[in-house]
Amino acid sequence: MNYLYDQSQKRFLKTLCGKFSNAKQSEKEPSLYSNINIYFRLLPWEIFEGISIYTEQSYNHSPWSPYRQAVLRLSAEKDLFVLYNYKIVNQDRIAGAGFNLEFLKMITLDKLHIRENCELIFKEKLKGYYDGCLKECKKCIVKMNGKDTYLISQIRLSEEKLSSKDEGFDIKTNKKVWGSMNGFLEFDRIQ
Repeated sequence: MNYLYDQSQKRFLKTLCGKFSNAKQSEKEPSLYSNINIYFRLLPWEIFEGISIYTEQSYNHSPWSPYRQAVLRLSAEKDLFVLYNYKIVNQDRIAGAGFNLEFLKMITLDKLHIRENCELIFKEKLKGYYDGCLKECKKCIVKMNGKDTYLISQIRLSEEKLSSKDEGFDIKTNKKVWGSMNGFLEFDRIQ
């Protein structure tokens, strides 16, 4: 790994890791947006013998009941940062690890299973500004209300902001089944 790669990797991790909240967006339009917190926390090197991140998303009123938890393993491919997505076995046991870092110690490799075709890719557009999406279109399958859907995910990331839009589509008809009805969720870094 050369020095330039080290610096770009450090910049990406510094930009991604922390706590983000869309409280301002939620307060401005509470009928359209719930108040959500997103955490990205670095994990010990030993888990993958490389860089990995725990991520957790929860409604502000229910921090101990996150609706999304995953481990992301970082890889660099050409000029892209790739985050491989892992499901956590018994993830309810570490609910709250975004803000209670002691729980992160309970994450071990044997409790992680790769989510096939759900890799996120990020490209640095300007220094410290990244655009992200799924690596392969229509291949990340998410079960919603007992039905398989494919996920389309868009992310914009900077040191102060994270904007995201997740939508699920019917595999056969390509009709939207779930997800953002009002555009991007707009998060501010608060930690």
